Amino acid sequence: QSWARNRVAEMDCRARSSLRATASTSAAPRARRLDVRCMARKPTRLSQNKKREKLRDNAEKARRTKLRRELNSRSTAPGELTPQQRVDAADHEARRWLGQHFLIDHSVILDALDAAAVTDGDRILEIGPGTGNLTVELVKAGAVITAVEKDRNLADTLRTQYDGDDAVTVHEADFLKWNVAREFEDVTAKVAELNAVGADERGVYPGDAHRAKVVANIPYNITTDILKQLLPMGDTFRDMVFMFQEEVARRLIRADSGASDYRPMSVRVHYYSEPYYIRPVTASCFDPPPNVESCLVGFRPKPRRELPALRGTEKQFFSFVQACFAQKRKMLKNNLRAVCDDEVIAAALEDLGRDEKTRAQQLTMEEYVRLFNFVRLKGVGRRESESSPVESAEKESKTIRERRARVERATSRLVAQAVGRDVSDEDDDDDEGIIEV
Repeated sequence: QSWARNRVAEMDCRARSSLRATASTSAAPRARRLDVRCMARKPTRLSQNKKREKLRDNAEKARRTKLRRELNSRSTAPGELTPQQRVDAADHEARRWLGQHFLIDHSVILDALDAAAVTDGDRILEIGPGTGNLTVELVKAGAVITAVEKDRNLADTLRTQYDGDDAVTVHEADFLKWNVAREFEDVTAKVAELNAVGADERGVYPGDAHRAKVVANIPYNITTDILKQLLPMGDTFRDMVFMFQEEVARRLIRADSGASDYRPMSVRVHYYSEPYYIRPVTASCFDPPPNVESCLVGFRPKPRRELPALRGTEKQFFSFVQACFAQKRKMLKNNLRAVCDDEVIAAALEDLGRDEKTRAQQLTMEEYVRLFNFVRLKGVGRRESESSPVESAEKESKTIRERRARVERATSRLVAQAVGRDVSDEDDDDDEGIIEV
């Protein structure tokens, strides 16, 4: 029986194989499947744009290389070139992470010099000279320039151009870490010596005219840090002209009390200086052009003797102002409750002639000075018996920043979990930064 079953199974297998062979020979041939990988793909719009950009970049590099060879063969001096030719001859690709946008409009450069009233023999501080477009015009005006450049290639190029010229000193350094006071201590000493005799019959101090000046096309991402460092040096500098982002200029220069963009930095700027607007500057005036509009702005720093008197240190005053702006949507009295009691707040607002609905952005710089001095004087009734109102303001401001940092870190973790990646904690930055910056 087992033999019979095996025989039947063998015959069945042969029959099925025969049927499959018959079906394969009689059926119509199957259409050949096309290999998509071997087909020529139609170029996408993105790939076409990349090709065009690459062709433009290659053409621009070829143009600059040709121009650089021509200039080198003619041994042209830097002062004989146009701003655009100097940028091309430098053969330097702008580093946007350093905020490098070289000024190539000659009229804007001349307006900056006119605003600073640069004359023969003036000491000038230039931050970020780049390819030297502004430096050349300062040299023509007879100024003595101290240039601070962070980019090593550009600093070496400037040193080579002005090798042997005592009018130009180039420092390769990060300006925010550079000791400005030490470099200009001779200017500060001379001003103090001349002012020691006192003012003349017109009330003018003779040493003020010998202060240095600042003319610079600064990186926009360190605008606020530069102002914090230079504005208090009114005994060293008398005129400052900067290239600013238009938005930042409106916030710091044009913003009057009551405006929505009035910030603690606006109070700081008006405390230390007299800011003024010079002119707008379009993006086409730079190479490469920035993504924002720009403008020239000026500052006239006040000598230390002209600063408003404070019942405390300047650090305490600005910490107090920061605490007043802690929550801009709230009324000023609610922010002040972290500093002093309701009785002191009511008396302070009455002294200013303000009602209880006043908000932080409605006070002028002079009113903040009066408010600070009043709170320092009327320290009684404060909530913390061991610390002054201003010290409380400093603690409150720090607490708010730490709380904001914790919220941002928690949000980053949630976002990281949502996209499936890890995000490490980052330090909280000062919220007065530029492109506040």
